[in-house]
Amino acid sequence: MAYLVDFRTSALAALIIGAGAVASAQTAPDFAADGFSVCVDPTFPPMEFMADAADKDPSGVDIDVARALAAYWGVEANFVSMDFAGLLPSLEAGRCDAVISGTVLREDRLASFNAVPYLDTTSVLIAPKGTAPVNDIAELAGKTVAVQSGTSYPGRMEELNAELEAAGHAPTNIQQYPKQSDAIQQLLVGRAQYVVTQDTEIAFREFEDPGKFDVVFTMPAKAFEPFSVYLPKNDAETAKVAEAVKALVADGTLLGIVEKWNLAPSQLNGIGE
Repeated sequence: MAYLVDFRTSALAALIIGAGAVASAQTAPDFAADGFSVCVDPTFPPMEFMADAADKDPSGVDIDVARALAAYWGVEANFVSMDFAGLLPSLEAGRCDAVISGTVLREDRLASFNAVPYLDTTSVLIAPKGTAPVNDIAELAGKTVAVQSGTSYPGRMEELNAELEAAGHAPTNIQQYPKQSDAIQQLLVGRAQYVVTQDTEIAFREFEDPGKFDVVFTMPAKAFEPFSVYLPKNDAETAKVAEAVKALVADGTLLGIVEKWNLAPSQLNGIGE
């Protein structure tokens, strides 16, 4: 059975769906027969984070999405927390049923996993409030940029560095940290001039604690990179997840989650079409 990637020309990548029969509504994947286990890195608000140190489970957009999927299938969701770099290896090793953790759709990841997009997103550079916008990548030459290891961010910055060097400029100094919160901290204490993050995180931080950061640059993207549910290579099971996401868009559940976390409803454009 072929597995198709259909990148839309609209603001969002289309759902990736197996080429077999579409699952009927509320048909639970086999992996969710006894519950839905999800790997997360709870250091990336508002997608997943520990709202309170005493909390047993994380909070956030992805946590609500996972619970909505589980409720659609009539099971309970549970969460396995770890550093971001361990998420996909843990999925591959069978330690969880899915990864729903601010993980963008990337073609290289589709060599080993299936994916179902559920929320549009954009990678950006943030800096302390009042920092001038970056109008030309030459302005980044020699600057220190903090990124979370195991994400797409180091590779994105390496690509940008190649452009800088090709134009005769010094590359940026890329500092990698295991948690996104660690990267943000380097910005706060002045050890980095910029941090790579997603538009979702800066929107949440500006809502919760305004006046600390500005978006100064939108990272160039070769393809749409929506947050996606990552799954093992099984097209029939993936089709059931895609059908559930489609149903949760249709009944307004995902819109309610987006609005709860102060994100833009337009980030759901194209989902379920």
